[in-house]
Amino acid sequence: MTLCLDTAFSFSPLSSTTSASTPIEVGAYSSNTSGRRGFISRAVEATIVATTIGVVEWSTPAAFADVSDGNALPTGAQQFSRLVRLKSDLGGVIKRVTEKADEIDKKEWDNLQEFLRILYKGSDDMKAITKNSIYDPAKKKKAEEDIKLLQKFTQLGDNPVTKQDAPGLADILKKCELILDNFFDLLRDVPDEI
Repeated sequence: MTLCLDTAFSFSPLSSTTSASTPIEVGAYSSNTSGRRGFISRAVEATIVATTIGVVEWSTPAAFADVSDGNALPTGAQQFSRLVRLKSDLGGVIKRVTEKADEIDKKEWDNLQEFLRILYKGSDDMKAITKNSIYDPAKKKKAEEDIKLLQKFTQLGDNPVTKQDAPGLADILKKCELILDNFFDLLRDVPDEI
């Protein structure tokens, strides 16, 4: 019996040069064989083909990850990842404000205002991380102080942005960067003696 596989992939147990739509020999008996031998032959051939196609489909990985399948980061890891990205973005903003302040136009000042809001929202991630990751009471208290300081400095950043005062904004953002550095230091469990 000869079967033709019309699929996007080529598969042949007989040769490695078989391409799509190439006939594949599946058995020793032709489909014209009558009687018990023909029936058994066709049943075996159908089972082999179904199993082969099933194995090929089963072993093909999914092309897209589905968030509902658990392929996303857990909440705590997402919060930490956002905080790390925020710290990295903060470094870029500080560099831009200090080195190329004369190039900043009205639209970019509006974007800096929005960045201050994002920086303020980073304190929410810091709160969640503190609640779930810092167990030492002294470190937890220090982390809570850092969160309040970050909120305070981001609010103070509104004034220099409104006045388009790049050096004033750079000073505030540098203090925010130090606060984030201190917060990340609190998350380390490795003793300083090592």
